[in-house]
Amino acid sequence: MLEQDLIKRLSTLYAEEEPTNFNALDYVYAFGSPLQALMYSKLFWPEFIEIEDMVFLKDWIEDEDDRSRVLKVLEQNEGNRPKTEQDFNLIEIPPDIFGKKMGETTEEEDRYLAEILIEMWQCRLRMLFPNRNFKVELLTAEETGGEMGILFYQSET
Repeated sequence: MLEQDLIKRLSTLYAEEEPTNFNALDYVYAFGSPLQALMYSKLFWPEFIEIEDMVFLKDWIEDEDDRSRVLKVLEQNEGNRPKTEQDFNLIEIPPDIFGKKMGETTEEEDRYLAEILIEMWQCRLRMLFPNRNFKVELLTAEETGGEMGILFYQSET
């Protein structure tokens, strides 16, 4: 997806407001809010937590029950940390993130968002864990058995 395609979709969405010659930041200025930006910052630059040298999205592992589930799955996986990370770190785009408004985008737009998230999460993980190697991958709906998704986990290489 190109930025011009994004601008075309935004101009359709905000047609009543008569935006002309807007670029993406013009739309932010006209229709966005600092509160929305803060909300989305957690998506684009997330926090991660560690459990037993494994890394997870902080907002996915919220309490002791979640931590216990991770440790139970680690035991079931016979100590295989990358497999355990994979069991918890598949985020389907858009349903795991957007809920009610997931139908507002096309498959191409969902893919574009996933590609942006992958780049940003790779950078964030590299910054927070500079001595570790992570794979951050885009999986198709066929590979997930549901929706397109992002999978991240630590790898040996």
